[in-house]
Amino acid sequence: MMTTFKQRLINVALALYLVVPLYLATAQPIFAQEIPATNEVAEFLVHGEAIDTESTMYPTVSFDIVEAELPADRIVVDESTLYSDKLLFIESPGREEVYYHNFTNPTTYRDYSAWPMYYLVYDNGDLEMLHSINFTEKISDYYDVLAFLNAHKEELLHKVSNDFVWPFADDIDHLYELQGQFAPQMIADAKAAMMRAEAVYETLGEDDPYHYSATEIIEEMRVGHDALMQRYNNMYSETPAFNYYKSEDLYDETTADELIVSVEEVIATLPEAIQRRLSNFYFVPKYEVTYVMEDSFIDAYAMPTGVIYFGDDIEPDQKGLIYHEIAHVIDFNSYSPTSLEYEEFTRYSTNPDWQEIHDAEWYNADDSEYYYNDPVESFAQAFAGYTLEKYMGMQMSELGYVDEDIADRPLSKAYFDDFFERHGLNE
Repeated sequence: MMTTFKQRLINVALALYLVVPLYLATAQPIFAQEIPATNEVAEFLVHGEAIDTESTMYPTVSFDIVEAELPADRIVVDESTLYSDKLLFIESPGREEVYYHNFTNPTTYRDYSAWPMYYLVYDNGDLEMLHSINFTEKISDYYDVLAFLNAHKEELLHKVSNDFVWPFADDIDHLYELQGQFAPQMIADAKAAMMRAEAVYETLGEDDPYHYSATEIIEEMRVGHDALMQRYNNMYSETPAFNYYKSEDLYDETTADELIVSVEEVIATLPEAIQRRLSNFYFVPKYEVTYVMEDSFIDAYAMPTGVIYFGDDIEPDQKGLIYHEIAHVIDFNSYSPTSLEYEEFTRYSTNPDWQEIHDAEWYNADDSEYYYNDPVESFAQAFAGYTLEKYMGMQMSELGYVDEDIADRPLSKAYFDDFFERHGLNE
């Protein structure tokens, strides 16, 4: 049965998916992107060569490249191409309750970046796939406004995750490299999805029965769209920049202000190549953080979008926690399905090379509740300990953590020595 992207995104953030090893980490040449001029956009590179990111089986929008300081502002969608009545026809696929990719058999970058959530089924079993661009007036006979908005949300957030580049990757390091790139065609399609959704949302009055649910959808889309544009800008601007958002529901902004200073200090220590993977930071009430995971005690969490959320009861000197959440963003940049069914996934923290270290230095068989029995969390904490020592000359125990010093875990330290070396992070 198809899972919505929102469900996928939350599950990814909490590391609840079944994850299996697909790639082993091996040394790969890192192709550094050149920063484009203010009237240009960067191409998507595989092994240093530009690939076709224009061709697709779906109808798509047109866009222009204009002069602008920020890379995302250079991509201007032609509004006359926002909608299309041309649907993708699939003759009698003979399959039920599987992901749409099983029906369409994508082959190009732009095919994989698309996420049509709905389809029309005919009596003979034939299908017509509904890309978000296809939600014209005639489709309203079949789907209501919430379906319209959900289709656009799924389309947008699929692009925000950027986990669809796996078919072009040789191994997990190569995948990590590719997930740091964004084709201008994909950015244009994401912008178009946001534009269509905003236009429909504006037609709903506050007394409309769909207004409350529609507001939840559009707000989620805005956060995702903002994150994607920020990641795009950070990857292709001379210098990455970051946005810090404070919730209106914060009882006292003092803690958030102090934490922002600490976040900035931590980011400044990191290699620029890692900084470019980050996007926006949100500072929210504690209950908004714990809501993500029922009965949890977490203080912060990261999303595949490069967005990090912090609760309002964190001590501002907890730089280890900040490094920890940034590690999750790095891990998410290696997160990928292993097939078109989207049933099994891979990432750095669950690959055999880290799993072996996790079992040797982190797993506690005597305590089933131990937080770092999860390799996703041990990976992040090992990265935190490593970077805290590397850039600040401190151990986690100096911040109050018990038995989590990287100095006591030589295998973990060696792993990240190698990780930083092969990704060119020591330069």
